[in-house]
Amino acid sequence: MPSREPTDIRDKGTITHKDVLGLNFIRKPSPYYFRGHFREGLRSRIIQVLDPGEVRAETRGVMRAGIRRYPLALPLRMLRIFRKPISSLRDITDEIVNYQTIQKHLPSAYYAASSEFLVDYQKTDKREIVLCGLQAFVEGEALDPWNPEILESVRLYFHSQASRDHGDPETFAERKIDILQQHTRAFIQHLKKMVRIAQRLPDLAGVGNILYTAAATIHLVDINNISRISPSDDIPIDDKGYPACDKSIEALSLIEQGVLGHPVDLHEDLYRFFLNPERMQRVKEIEKAFHTRIAALGNYPRPQTGFT
Repeated sequence: MPSREPTDIRDKGTITHKDVLGLNFIRKPSPYYFRGHFREGLRSRIIQVLDPGEVRAETRGVMRAGIRRYPLALPLRMLRIFRKPISSLRDITDEIVNYQTIQKHLPSAYYAASSEFLVDYQKTDKREIVLCGLQAFVEGEALDPWNPEILESVRLYFHSQASRDHGDPETFAERKIDILQQHTRAFIQHLKKMVRIAQRLPDLAGVGNILYTAAATIHLVDINNISRISPSDDIPIDDKGYPACDKSIEALSLIEQGVLGHPVDLHEDLYRFFLNPERMQRVKEIEKAFHTRIAALGNYPRPQTGFT
């Protein structure tokens, strides 16, 4: 017999407008159109909140200068439904502390703000308290720390964005890279200050957790998986069994090296401890075990060589 489609929206393979309207905490009729986002994480389902008029223009097309065009409907907000049910007051407190840490140590220009709330999610046979968030949408490209040609990828993107009004594409791309490097340098400085003062760091390891835009700005969009930084010989893992703390520090170093274009200082306290070759090898073994165990990889890449 064919397998039945899961009734829990957190378990569905593809999320449709009808699925979202079927949620007991969504008002009906809704002034918005919903569809699943192409990028998913291990901890939440991400749903685009769209203007129905823009969706119609995307599917039916609009005439512009005698040509029918199909402009992509961009989200007004991103609805995030967390997979893990809230089981205690501690769960709520932890989420509040994590977001407040981001707010305190990162300028608002460097993260996608979110209004988070609890819902009484009614399924067919039971009810659960579930955390949701309405997050600002950032139109941008993934800043992939694991891409060894990260700066070249950025250059090609900006080169493709140049129009006749911008003059020489190479010059345009270099100007944009210079702006992005300024923002990235400030972004890194704020994150390192967060580590020093709050002993916490957001998840930088997932591809797509950091985006850069056509305006050459940089934004953290995964704001909920925050690691506690502790210089212990034990390698901490998150609730999914991923060594997010160590991998985020490694990702930070790769962004610093790849985007800013200079070697990182391996004598810096943070890097000296966490990028120790013996420790990184142990982290890699945990990473391999994680990928063996977790079928849905989310946006974490498989282990690869970092510094040599």
